[in-house]
Amino acid sequence: MKKVIGSQSKRSNSRKRSFGKTNPNFNSLIKQETDSFLAKWGHKIKSENPEVYYSMINRPLPKKYQKTNYPIAPVNAYVPPQSKLSKEELEKQMEEEAKERQEKEEALRIKKEKERKEQERIRYNRETYERERKYIRWVDPNEPINRNRLGSSQVWRKEKKYRYYD
Repeated sequence: MKKVIGSQSKRSNSRKRSFGKTNPNFNSLIKQETDSFLAKWGHKIKSENPEVYYSMINRPLPKKYQKTNYPIAPVNAYVPPQSKLSKEELEKQMEEEAKERQEKEEALRIKKEKERKEQERIRYNRETYERERKYIRWVDPNEPINRNRLGSSQVWRKEKKYRYYD
């Protein structure tokens, strides 16, 4: 059999193709249907329900159509007692609060200073104990304290290399 130019020709048996038949493009069909619906009813939908209209044309909702969320409760429902006072009373109360705050800070500073001194004392006692430990020990009362510590006693410990007398 003579070779046909290209495998996509109608007479070619090398590939099984169905020419002239195409699968439907559903996206374009949906777009056509949506456009025709919006051409007829778009103005009414936009005025009554803009969220649906802008979702149909696949765009974000403009700010003029967005509803702002307001709080349910009133904003200043609680009035602090300070705002009810007069100016002189408010100043007097502020001075008292400042004095109380200074007293608390002073008490806290004194407490921290005591803790620091106590820690310093503990550290000093520990260092002193470690330093004096070599001098304090159990002693045998029958032996001299400075045994093998003086130079004359050290001489007797050395072994001599020669003998004087036989």
